[in-house]
Amino acid sequence: MKIDIQNRLNEFDQSIDEHIQRKLRLALSKMAANISSITFTLTDVIAQNGKAEKHCSLTLSLFHMPNIVTEETQGNLHFVIDRVIQKATRTLSRNLSS
Repeated sequence: MKIDIQNRLNEFDQSIDEHIQRKLRLALSKMAANISSITFTLTDVIAQNGKAEKHCSLTLSLFHMPNIVTEETQGNLHFVIDRVIQKATRTLSRNLSS
């Protein structure tokens, strides 16, 4: 399972990448045999109300199944990372069980 993290945030911090790697491996370890690669993208965006927010996009490239793409935008960086990983894990579990 190859993990590609594209961190396009204004404030770059190596610990964020390590946090994402750890969360992804923990959440997806039981389903890793079905995943060929993971692309995780973090960007800064300006919301309609003018506030700066974080946008996460997570793409799971799977063997013999369509890719799963989940996205989330929130103000809190750790919340948005956790939320997008939870959504992707839930979607993958649902697809594998059907």
